[in-house]
Formats: sequence, C-alpha cells, structure tokens
Amino acid sequence: MNSKSIWEKDIKIKRFKSLQKDIETGVLVIGAGITGLLCAFELQKRGISVVVVEQNRVGRGITKNTTGFVTAQHEILYQDLIKKFGKKKAKEYLDINLLAVQKYKELGERFDIDFKECPSILYSTISDIKIIKEKEALDSLGYETEFVDSIPLDIPIKKGIKFSSQAKIHPLKLIKSLAEVLDIYENTKIIKLTNNYAYTKNNKIKFNKVIIATHFPFINRVGLYFMKLFQRRSYVVGLPYESAEGTYCSIDPNGLYFRSYGDYLLVGGNDRDTKSKCTRSFEEDMSKLFKNKKFDYSWSNQDTVSLDGVPYIGRYSIFYPSWYVATGFNLWGLTWAMASSIILADQIQKQETISIINPRRSMFNTQLFKNLLNTLLNLVTFKTPRCSHLGCALKYNKIEGTWECPCHGSRYTLDGALLNGPARNGKNLKNRK
Repeated sequence: MNSKSIWEKDIKIKRFKSLQKDIETGVLVIGAGITGLLCAFELQKRGISVVVVEQNRVGRGITKNTTGFVTAQHEILYQDLIKKFGKKKAKEYLDINLLAVQKYKELGERFDIDFKECPSILYSTISDIKIIKEKEALDSLGYETEFVDSIPLDIPIKKGIKFSSQAKIHPLKLIKSLAEVLDIYENTKIIKLTNNYAYTKNNKIKFNKVIIATHFPFINRVGLYFMKLFQRRSYVVGLPYESAEGTYCSIDPNGLYFRSYGDYLLVGGNDRDTKSKCTRSFEEDMSKLFKNKKFDYSWSNQDTVSLDGVPYIGRYSIFYPSWYVATGFNLWGLTWAMASSIILADQIQKQETISIINPRRSMFNTQLFKNLLNTLLNLVTFKTPRCSHLGCALKYNKIEGTWECPCHGSRYTLDGALLNGPARNGKNLKNRK
C-alpha cells in the first residue's frame, strides 16, 4: 500500500532555487501551497509584481493531501450563518464560494488539472431534520438546491441535499501548472517580518504588501491566530471501485466523505481535533466496510479550523496594515484558497473587503475559552518532550507513530522531523516514545 496520496503518483513539480540575494517586489507571498500560488497568480494577472517564497518545497504541505473537492456546499453551514450573521453576510459567503467554483472552471480550460464539473451532495444516515433546514436556509438566500434520497456505496440515507455544477480537480496538477508561470523561491525560510521587509538568514526582501499564506499563520506576536484556530485531522484511503459521479460528504458524527478519481474511489473520515486522542484505525474501519478489499493508497490530512466556522481572510493585524492573511478554511481548503485569491487581490488593489471573513471580527465564544483552557493545561504539565512552537507538552500517537501537540496541532516523526505546523522547527525526539 502506498502511504502517499494518489495525487503524488507520476507528478513531478519543477524545482526552484533558494533566494541568494536581496530583492524587491510589489507583493510577497509566503507559502507555496494552493492558497499562496492562487493568490500570486491572481495578482500577476492584474499586473502586480509578486514573488512567492516557500521554506520547503512547492506543494509538499497540506495541498498534496486534499481530496480535491471544489464546492460552495460546506456542510450544513448556511442555516448557522444566517443565525449568527444574518442573510446578507450568509449570501456574501455563498456568492464568493460560487465565484471560486467558476474560477476553477476557467483554470480548467487553461490548464490540465483534471477539472470535472459534478454535483456536490451532503447527506445524513441518521436524521433528515438538519438537511431540510439547510435547504430552507438556501431557499431563503435565493439558491436552488434539491433533495436526494440515495447515494453510491449502497449507503442507506435519510436524506441528502444537492448543489449542482460544483467540481472536483487534481490538486497537484493545478500546483504544477501555476508554479510554472510564477516567480518562486524554495527552501527560503522567512525568519523575521517588519512593515515592509522580510528577512531570511542571509537576505532580505522589500515589499509593499505581504500575504501570509502558510497553512497556520507563523507570527505569534500579533493577530493571536494560535488562539483563534485549532486543527482537525482526517484520514483517506483509495481503492479500485465503481465510479461515483459527484462529491459526497456526511454531516453525521463519524460520517464519510468520498469521490472517485479515475478507477479509484477516495474515502475519508475519522475526523478528530488534534487535541483529542487517536483511538481508531481508519484503515481497519474501511477494511470492514469494503469487505477486506485492497487499499492502494492511504494517507491523512490536517485542516485549520476557525472559532466560528468562517475563515480569516484580510489584514493580519491593525498594527501592520501591509500584512494580509488567509487561513482557517475549515476542511474546505480548495474553494476558500481560490476565494482568498480574489478577496485579497481586491483588498490590495481597492481596499475592498467582505465583512464576514474579516480576521478582526469578535471571537469571544465558547470555543475560544476551550482553546485557552486546553493550552494552559498543556503548558503547565511537567511532561516532556515539548513542542517547538509555544512549548506545550507533546503526546505520543501510537496508532500513527507520531508525536502531536494537543494545543495547536504541530506533529513530528518519532525522530522529531516536523510533519505539520505551526511549529517551524523539528525536535530531537529519538528514544522518547
């Protein structure tokens, strides 16, 4: 079985040199995942000079592990958005994500990214109440959906709701295509950021604006994103199976999401917050479901989650007006990556914004205090080893064979190589199991 994602098969992305001299640019983008590259591409289209820097390699972070859903259907979110923010802001959320789907379609006409228009379906095997309420919420926003009573895999459902004309893509084919037309420096780690300069170990970059498009914002002294975000892991297997036309996502606890790619079915689930213990093997669960069919691929992914279910896209902090951020995409990274590129380009050019995703909105809610309590408890524990991010005590994940930070989601191999941030450095963890 291949422990890499199916997208890494036969895809070779161009290598780029590291920064070796001082440079100047209109916009600096930090992070060469799908968000950073789409932001850079949109700015470049608008005639703005832009440079991308990546501390490791292009597309080797979270993007390679996504399942490639492109949809404005983000679980049963719209009924909640209307309650929290009102119809106007909920409509803003819907419209920018529908525009993002359309922009992917346009990219699919230009680049070979395996773009396929298809329906997106949310379903429940437990109850139809939330599905019905979600359709009512979308009806009130003027968006047409329809109910479905069955889905592939012979999963009996109570009810589903379908968005037409959504899509699925090959994320690394998109990364490869974008990287070939952008100015990128790999293995270029930013260690200090001021109003208009970014510093590496040996060089500096002067900029007018900077977009921090790392998976988890790496600057802790302002913005307090480590308090406003938590991370969630999910697991995926790929196996030869009959085709599924669209993208499918359960709203139930321990539910599954799935899509097909070529002759393979990609099935994900076993979602858990990184502060919670991993207690089940997703591969074993899927082996039972598919009656011991062989899995050719098995991998995992990690998403940043905001406190209120809405991303943070806009100015990083009131203290640094030239800094911008895009994070907290809540398991819908591809669609929000494209939406971020449009939103941030508009802000940089015209100072326009969409208020619902403003990073400076109020975050005083139950989840904030849960995050703070969890962090404090792990900071004061005497256990070692500790995370290189903010010093929380690490926990050993026996099922995955990794060390994990329960505060902010950083992960390390048994030896201490960094797997996921927000930590930016590894640890010496040999013989610490």
